[in-house]
Amino acid sequence: MKTLCAVLLAGALITPFGASATWAEGQPGYSQRYDPARRPLDDLLAARMKAASERKKILLLVGGEWCNWCQTMERFLNAKASLARSLTETFVVVKVNVSDENRNEAFLRHYPAYEGVPHFYVLDQQGNLLESINTGLLEQGESYNQETFHQLIEHFATR
Repeated sequence: MKTLCAVLLAGALITPFGASATWAEGQPGYSQRYDPARRPLDDLLAARMKAASERKKILLLVGGEWCNWCQTMERFLNAKASLARSLTETFVVVKVNVSDENRNEAFLRHYPAYEGVPHFYVLDQQGNLLESINTGLLEQGESYNQETFHQLIEHFATR
C-alpha cells in the first residue's frame, strides 16, 4: 500500500511539471524558444517555405528568454489552447532573439524599429512586411487580453 501511494504521489508531482505541453510543441525549432545561437535569416527562409506550402502568414516574434513580458506571453498561450491553435493555424511563428548575447541587429535592420519586446512583425508568405505590431496593445493588466489577441489573429487569417 505504501508503494502504491508513493507511485501515485510521484505521478501527481511529475505530471504538472514534466508533462505539460507548450503552445509551440510540434512546431519547428525556430518557434520553440529565443535562442541567441539561431540564425534568423535561415529560420525565415525555412519559414517562408513552410508558410507557402501551408498557405500561412509568418509571424516574427522578437523577444528574449530574459524578457518578463515574453515569458508572460508564453504562459498566456500555454493556458489558452484554442487561441494558441488559432495562432499556429494562421502563422508560421519565428522567434527572433534579442539579448546582450545577440541583438540580431543585421537581421532586424530590415524592419521598422521597435520600442520594446515582445514585438510582432507580420509577413506574407514571401517574407514581405505586412505590419509591425507593438504587443503592448494586446496587454491587459499583468497579462494579455484574449479577445484582442484573437481579433489580431483573425484579422490576418482573413487577409
